[in-house]
This record gives sequence, C-alpha cells and structure tokens, in this order.
Amino acid sequence: MADKTSSTGPSRPKSKSSKKREPFYAVSPQWRDVTPIPLLDGPPGQKDPGPALATIAYAPRYSEAMSYLRAVMAVNEFSRRALELTEDIISMNPAHYTVWLYRAKILQALWAAEGTQTEEGVLAELEWLEGISERNLKNYQIWHHRQLLVSLLSKLPSTETEFLAHILSFDSKNYHVWTYRQWLCRRFPDPLLTTDMELRAVDALINEDVRNNSAWNHRYFVSFGADELQAIESQGGNRKEILSQGRLVVDEDVVEREINYAKDHIAWAPQNPSPWNYLKGVLRRAAIPLTDMQVFCEGFVGGKHADLMSDSVRSSHAVDWLAEIYRLDGNLEKSKSCLDALGKKWDPIRRKYWEFRAKQLDEDLGNEA
Repeated sequence: MADKTSSTGPSRPKSKSSKKREPFYAVSPQWRDVTPIPLLDGPPGQKDPGPALATIAYAPRYSEAMSYLRAVMAVNEFSRRALELTEDIISMNPAHYTVWLYRAKILQALWAAEGTQTEEGVLAELEWLEGISERNLKNYQIWHHRQLLVSLLSKLPSTETEFLAHILSFDSKNYHVWTYRQWLCRRFPDPLLTTDMELRAVDALINEDVRNNSAWNHRYFVSFGADELQAIESQGGNRKEILSQGRLVVDEDVVEREINYAKDHIAWAPQNPSPWNYLKGVLRRAAIPLTDMQVFCEGFVGGKHADLMSDSVRSSHAVDWLAEIYRLDGNLEKSKSCLDALGKKWDPIRRKYWEFRAKQLDEDLGNEA
C-alpha cells in the first residue's frame, strides 16, 4: 500500500483518466499492491453475511473501482493514483458525495506534500470541474465541491462570474447555481456587492426572461437580502422581526431605484407575478404602505372608477393589490368588487379563495353595521 502522500502516476489529473483504457484495476501494475475491499450487501455483524434481500445491480466496472476506493480510504491514502481513482468513479457516478469529500482531502494533502500553492491547485481543479458541471447541471455535489474549493481563495477568481453565466445559459433557473451564487456574493462582497457588477449581471438575465423568478430573487438578495441575513446571524431573530422592529438601515436611493425598476418591468409584462412580488418585498423592506401604490395599480385596471369586469383590466395582480389597498383604506365595498371580479373572471381557478376573502369582508361590513 502506498504511503499517505506518495506520488505515483502523472503529475496532475487529466481530463480523461488513464484507467479509462484499462478494463480492470486488477490487471494494472499501478494497483498491484492494493487488496480491494468488496461491498458486503448482507446483514452486518455476521461472519458470512451472504447476499442482501435486494441488491443493487452495479456494473462490474463500477463495483471494482469502489472496492479499490474502500481499500485506499481504509488507510487514508492521499496519492495521485487515489485522486485518479476518484475521477474515474465520479465519471461513472457523479452523485457519490463520499467520493467528492475524499477527493477534496486528497487534493489538499497533495498540495501540501508537493509544495503546490493553494490558489494554483484550486484553479487547476476548477478547470477540471467545469466539464463535469456542464454534463451534470442538477448535481448538488459538484456545487458543494466548488464552494469548498473557492472558499480556500482570498479573492474572487477572475473567470467565476463568466462561468456562472455560461452554466445558467443551459438552465437559467438552476437552483444549485443560484444558491452557490448567493454564497459567492457573501464570500466576496467586494466586488460583487460593493459595485454594480452583480446587478448588471442579473439585469441581463431578467431582460432575457422577465419571468425568471430566480433572477428576481437574486436581485433582492443583492440589493437587500445580504444585509438582512447578516443582521439575522449577528442579532438573532428572524426576518419578520427585524423588518417590523426597523433594525436595518434603509438606503432611500436604493429603494427608489428598485421600486422604479419593478414598476418598469410590471409595465412590460403586467400579468407576470415576479415583479409584483418583488415590488411588494421592496415596499415591506422600506416600510412603505401598500396604499401608496393605489394610483399605480389603478393604471392597470382602467382608472379609479373603471369597470373591473371589462377588458380595460390588464393585470389580475393589480386587482388583487387594489382589493387589499381599498380594504386598508376602509372602502370595503370596492374591495369586495375587486374580489368578485377576480373570482368570476380574472382568476376563476382560485375562485374559492377569492370567495373566502370576500366573506371576510362581508363579516367586517356586518360588524360595522
């Protein structure tokens, strides 16, 4: 068995492992000193466990590679051949989180043993990881591995934002990518949060698809959410408590910018819920009453005295907002007419919900009488 930091094989892993050309590890001179540890499927604690009731039909190639991985993990071998072994297994099963974790340990041990600078090692691994990411867009382990690597750096890699844009071009709503992107903003607030770099990037995605709710969510995080999360972590409580207690500084210029941004995109696609939800979030963040949006909302229904059952209505979301605005202003009859229009014409799928809201208003009217 090779020692903990022995170096065999090529100086660094290649995009295609040399073992791709070898059908079995058992015939490789490189692995002659290793006794593989096969998987025991049967009940544990028995001398001869026998077969399990329902075994997984692993491919022989994969089963053999895993038996050699168990052998090197048993003695904590952190070598080049072990690194190539993880690459081989990842090519067959990229969702195997144990292999990813072991690969990260191997990399750091090799960098230390070979005198490789951490930045150099990380960038080389990221380059290898790019091809894996393109072929496995929904794989969580890949993004966890990337986060672990980038966390070792003192500054944002120059190609990182370009790489994220490339991956999002395949699927602009990839949850793992957006989660990683939020982490990246917190890890490197300069330049991602201290300049307009990230805002410009997310603006391009929203302009490409105004219904990309993931991009809208990230825009809020860049503008306000990172501060909210920091306050929650440092002061305790939750977001609702922090906002209600006014424990966050409000940048009025940013609030005005984001309100106008949301309004512009609502005008562009009035029936798109994303900018409406975003606008509501900004108003709540700045403690601006919803009633301030009355004139804006009435512009999407044909005016203050418009017939809500007519084709002058351009947005059911505006009707919903007006129902709440009129209720807050004490105009319960107008609020009820909005809810009736939603249930009967503009959103009949949720008719029962609108009828429930209207029933609550009827009870309020009865109490007033």
